[in-house]
Amino acid sequence: MPEAQQIPPFPARLTVELTNRCNLSCLFCPRQSVHMEPGDMPLELFRKIALEAAAHRPVALALFFRGESLLHPQLEEMIRLAKSLGLGPLQLASNGLMLERDRADGLAESGLDFISFSLDTLDAGLYRRSRRGGELKDAAENIAAFIEIVKDRRLRGLGAPEVQISAVETEEHRPGMEGFVNFWREKADIVRVYVEHSADGHSGSLKGARKGQRRPCRKLLTDLVIYHDGTAALCNHDWDNKQGLGSVKDSTIAEIWNSPAYNALRRADEAGRPPESSACFHCDHWRMYYNEDGFLGRIYRSGEFS
Repeated sequence: MPEAQQIPPFPARLTVELTNRCNLSCLFCPRQSVHMEPGDMPLELFRKIALEAAAHRPVALALFFRGESLLHPQLEEMIRLAKSLGLGPLQLASNGLMLERDRADGLAESGLDFISFSLDTLDAGLYRRSRRGGELKDAAENIAAFIEIVKDRRLRGLGAPEVQISAVETEEHRPGMEGFVNFWREKADIVRVYVEHSADGHSGSLKGARKGQRRPCRKLLTDLVIYHDGTAALCNHDWDNKQGLGSVKDSTIAEIWNSPAYNALRRADEAGRPPESSACFHCDHWRMYYNEDGFLGRIYRSGEFS
């Protein structure tokens, strides 16, 4: 395990789950194998988190996990609060289905720094089968309109988020992936293709990943997740809180970050032996830190609008 002084006093990135409710039921989503009681994060709990994080800036905030954050009625207010405290970058992911014009305007001007829209395909039938409960036409039209709002704000010298379009490269999506990338890279800032993970029911596992010697995962030195009810978890692959780190309702984020439970996991991971009871045991995303790109999957950038 790294010496205590090598562990930063506070996480560089907080993933804050504003809601675990979702308007879709995607076949490849890890939530399919996790039992969750639905709920939204109260504004006052978010304020407590944001205020502590602001005392340790810079801290990135990912304002989504296990749900569709646009379902939270106070999303824009939370973004503005975090922005006013100097936190960032402020990041969001959405399926885009709830992004009607009024909501799109408010989100574009909220102070959000980055938003990723999950679409996966240009095939309406495949979208309907894999992202059950949604229609590709509705999502794509909302996203295209949002991109136009962003372009207009930039032309007027106003702040606007960077826009990413994303896909999960399942076997069914793979044949149409080149067309998907070419279509959206002409419109968005970034197109990102993610590798499919957790298909075997274990969060973060990668199909076909070589098993062999495990190397330390750097997320344990950078990341912390806070579920909508205040419960703390390890990272964006810890979908069912196996580690038992406590709650920000009862402790500070810094106390949880430097807790015996978290440090015990760091020691075990450094030794290449994370406990089977932890989210780390089956997770393969530590590999991202040891390849040339520093991430898994593929990223395509567009220069059309900046």
